This record gives sequence, C-alpha cells and structure tokens, in this order.
Amino acid sequence: MKFKFENLGLLDEATLELADLTLICGENNTGKTYATYAVYGFLRSWRRLLQIVLAQEIEAIAKAQGTYKLDLHAMFHGKVNDYLAKLSEKYISLLPRTFAANKSFFDGVRVQVSVDDTLDFSATLFHRTIKDGPAGKVLATLSKEPGSNLLELLIADDSLLRSPFSGLSQFFVDAIAEIVFSPYLPDAHMSSAERTGAAIFRRELDIARTRMLEKLSNMNSTEIKQNPFMLLEQVDAGYAWPVEDNVEFIRQLEDIDKQTGQLASEAPMLLQAFDAIIGGSYKVIKDQGLVYQPKGSGKHRFSMNESSSCIRALLDIGFYLRCKAKPRDVFIIDEPELSLHPRNQRAFARLVARMVNAGVRVFITTHSDYLIKEFNTLIMLAQSTAHTKKMQQTHGYADEELLNPQRVRLYMTGTELKAASGKGKRATRINTLKPATIYPDRGIEVTTFDTTIEEMNAIQSEILYGGDL
Repeated sequence: MKFKFENLGLLDEATLELADLTLICGENNTGKTYATYAVYGFLRSWRRLLQIVLAQEIEAIAKAQGTYKLDLHAMFHGKVNDYLAKLSEKYISLLPRTFAANKSFFDGVRVQVSVDDTLDFSATLFHRTIKDGPAGKVLATLSKEPGSNLLELLIADDSLLRSPFSGLSQFFVDAIAEIVFSPYLPDAHMSSAERTGAAIFRRELDIARTRMLEKLSNMNSTEIKQNPFMLLEQVDAGYAWPVEDNVEFIRQLEDIDKQTGQLASEAPMLLQAFDAIIGGSYKVIKDQGLVYQPKGSGKHRFSMNESSSCIRALLDIGFYLRCKAKPRDVFIIDEPELSLHPRNQRAFARLVARMVNAGVRVFITTHSDYLIKEFNTLIMLAQSTAHTKKMQQTHGYADEELLNPQRVRLYMTGTELKAASGKGKRATRINTLKPATIYPDRGIEVTTFDTTIEEMNAIQSEILYGGDL
C-alpha cells in the first residue's frame, strides 16, 4: 500500500510505502506526525468514504438491471486503484477532522493511495443475514459463492421490495468492502504519544462528555429548549483522531479485559515476551479495577497512578496484543521508546519483530537509536550463516525475532532538491521522506542519528585529548 502526499503540513512532497515493518525517523517538527496521522485517518475512514463513492453507482446498476445482483468482476477487476483515487480525493475533506485542525490549513493538499492490484477475490465466500433488528425476523440474505463473481441479495420478506433501494445499498457496500477492498486496506490500531497521560486520567477523559459540557456552557437554556438537536450539531472534536481513538480505547480496558484476540491465541509467546518487558502483567481485579501485578507471589499490586511511567506507557499496547490484535492489522505506534530504559527499548524491538513475523504490520515513528540498532541486529542475524547462527545462539535470539530486510522500510525526514518544472525556473529544495538504505549484513543506515552521535564523540574526544599537554 502506497501513500503519496503533497503540501501536507511540513511535508512538501512525500511517498510512503507501507511494509511489514515501516519506520520513520527524523528531527522534531519535520513531518513525521503528519504522515503518520494521515495514514491512520485514511485506514480509519475508508469504509465510510466507500459508502459515499459507491452508493449511487450500485443503485443505478440495480435499477437499470431490475435485479439485486452485482457482477464484482465487471465492477472492480483491474479498477481497485481507480476507486482508491476517488476515496483519496474524498478523504482530503476529512483531513481537518483527522488532525483536529482548521480547514484552511489543508488548502492545496493532495493525497493519493494505491495498491498492487493483483488479488483475485473470486474464491471468496461471503454470507450475511439482514434482520429486522438484532433479534428480529430475517428479511434477506446477501451472499457470494466461491468461484462466482456475483454478489446477490435474496429477499425473504416481500415488504423489503417496497423499500427504496438506497436503504439496501449500504448492505452491498459493506459486502464489497469485505470482499474487494479489505484485503488491501487492513484495520489499524493507533498508540499515540499521549498514551502515558491517558493511562492516568482515563476515567476523567470522557471526550464526548467534555465537549458536550463545553457547548452547554456556551448556550443559553432558551436555545436548548427551542432546538435540543442544536447541541449535537455543535459538538465537534478538539482532538486529532489518533489521540481521541487511543484515549477511548484506554477508557474501555476494563470492558475488553476478558476478550482474547486472534493473535494472542495463535502466538501466545508474544504475550510472554511483552510481560517480560514490564516485569509482570496487567489485571482487572474486582473492587480494585485495573492494576499492575509484578511477577512473583505476594507482590503488591499497583494502580496506574502508583505505577511507573514505563507501565503506563505500555498499557494500551499490552491490552491491544492480548485482546484485539489479529494478523493483517496495521499497528501504528508513535515513539515506542517513551519512558523505556535502553534495555527495554531493545526488548521492545524484539517484540515488534515477533509481531511482524506473526502477521501484524507495524508502523513506527521513533527518535531511538537503541531501537534502530536492535532492528539492525535482527536483520543481520537473519542472514543465517554459520557465524550468525552461532551469534544468535550465544546471545539468546529466537528465530521468531529475526527480520528479513526485504520486509522492512525506513524513511528519514529531510530535504532534497527538486528539479525545475519548466524552462527558466530554478530547482527548489523540498521537505520530504527519504528512504534509507538497508543492508542485510549491517542493517539500516540512519544518518540523522549517526551524525549526532559522531558529533558528540568528536566533542568528547576533543575534551579528553585536546588542548595543551
């Protein structure tokens, strides 16, 4: 999946292709967050946008044919990127909501999402029942059989035929989303840099309630009585989607505690690796709520207020892994090194590699040289030579922690010279994302870290050995 951006915040032009492990490094205020939030916002909203793009087209086809059958091959074979172009154009109008920023801030922005359109969806089986309410009678079934390209609505209740087709188009769009587009556009979970504070104040951070109270304070009682719906219309978000969704997830941890995600069931060693990082586990205890339980019998339990910043920083990640994560997800984490000792930063890199090898795609923004160097080690050990196998055994690396360099992409924020667009015009320097070189034998070359480290080493050497003897 490839994203192209123009005039997005601090990024003049940038191309970002998501790999199984995608990393963005760079100095502060150079565009990392803009790219990250834009990717998350699209993955969060594409189903809603697809409803807008497809509803009229589906309705027109059904009315013209006089039947409730859609030939998916005729509609989408070789055309997925054409529809993604339409979704991308519609998505621009959602950028102010994605970033919780003024609409004028996104004037001139262009977004283009594309995929390698090679999947064959003809073998997919789809079956869904449409009911009159959660426990109501069956009104219709929507199905597609393996080997067939027809998506067909079978009516069980004649009263449904008297309904306008626009009421049924949503069911078709939902089915198309699952059959045609979801193999390209995975579910995303965002762990924002604000997660540490949210872990402490999660009970107080009822974002919807807070916005409602703010609007109530600005409206008089007469206005509310005359038009109570005005309040709902005026309630708008003050937080970027990634932050708001992350806060809402953390607020619901007690409710999802009993769930076990697909990834946790299929790769239980992931949970053990995570618990080793925090030195214990998270638990929901009756009359105590959410606590951190250090490893070992008889240890005192700690509330989130009493726990270390490391425990709070990894809270939502632990619950995501245990309760929600599944293969093909995109797990986006902003600055995973927050509050982590270098030893745990290395351990977290190994956990990420396990996630990647278990089928989760991970997208990271980071300032951590320790994290990158550990990824380098995992890439180098994946060469599987006699020497690297010996080193792997000596230092205790599991096969599940090794990284194939072809599955990794790293981008650095920076500038590059853009050629002149016409005669008489000068080349210009633009802010962009530059792909780093990845060497199987020595890992990733990250100049933004190397330059700073070399400068520090030079200063210290001069202090130690310079001057008069």
